[in-house]
Amino acid sequence: MALIISENKKKAIITYINDHFDEHMSHFPYAKYPTEPLNQWREQFADPKAIDPKTIRAALSWRGGFWQRKDAPYAQRQTALSVVRLWPEFVREEAAEPAHVFDFWTSRLEKDPLAFDTASFLAHLICPDALELADAQRLEAMRDLLKEVGHDGGEPDDGFSLDVLLRYTDLFRALLPKMQPKDADQTRVQLDRFLKAYGNRHALAKLAGKTPPTIEPVIQSLNWGTIDCKKYAPERIAGRANADVLFACLLLALDKQSERKEKLTVEEVAELVPLGSGGVCNPGSYHYAMIALFGGQKGRDFFTFDDETLHAAFTAQANQSSRDMRFYRKHADASITINPKYART
Repeated sequence: MALIISENKKKAIITYINDHFDEHMSHFPYAKYPTEPLNQWREQFADPKAIDPKTIRAALSWRGGFWQRKDAPYAQRQTALSVVRLWPEFVREEAAEPAHVFDFWTSRLEKDPLAFDTASFLAHLICPDALELADAQRLEAMRDLLKEVGHDGGEPDDGFSLDVLLRYTDLFRALLPKMQPKDADQTRVQLDRFLKAYGNRHALAKLAGKTPPTIEPVIQSLNWGTIDCKKYAPERIAGRANADVLFACLLLALDKQSERKEKLTVEEVAELVPLGSGGVCNPGSYHYAMIALFGGQKGRDFFTFDDETLHAAFTAQANQSSRDMRFYRKHADASITINPKYART
């Protein structure tokens, strides 16, 4: 049964989203759900026969919130193994329609606690024009928002089914044109992320007061071949490791500001290149890169410190295996200057 919602109810939901956007997004885990790989998979999964096991595992790790990480829970890993094992059978059936895709995976993963979310995710990747990205949390958000504005359209609450995915898609696409995005190019992403966060708001609320708010990266992905930077010269960066990626992202983020800035603090750098910048989404890799960013390891010369001893201290930390992964946070107030080599004249 299709979702039919009045214009007034749509406006009421959008008003609610706009009024509560920052509140519910304050602890959204941006680095767990980067948009670039998702966009790639939407293109790749259009041809299921061309999908290999590595791509399946990567996509499902993203779905579970473990992108670039190796510590996914046992249930997540087992689901991925099941999908990889069943993929040849799925391809043979040539089930390209949303109903066929969803039915195949819900029936094959019937006893798997992640069956619905996995089937919904794969159905979206294979049929993105027919179904929006959805899971149990997003469906919870839909139900709660409809209750919030007093909508009662007589739709059955049939739990987790293809029909409810279609109604979610109806609602998403009804709201999308009415969004007031902070960035017009990111409207779809912002609405999707809000619904994910709103559906998971009780868990995210527990982080309030315990952890600092998350910061959405200014530069979410980096293509060295297409960098366009007016005030700085990231092409002069010699390396291509994660620390070099973060420095390039820093220069690009600063380039977006109205005035050139060469002098910063370590904390300001961390705010400009948070976890997830340039596709560096694994926390361990990120913290190590942040230490290497400020030191002289591998000939890096990105900054000079007002306290010259700190440059050597960061280099020493980067070079030792038992490094303090929060070392840069302990020196958040340290004042640094960007090497003039990386500024355009």
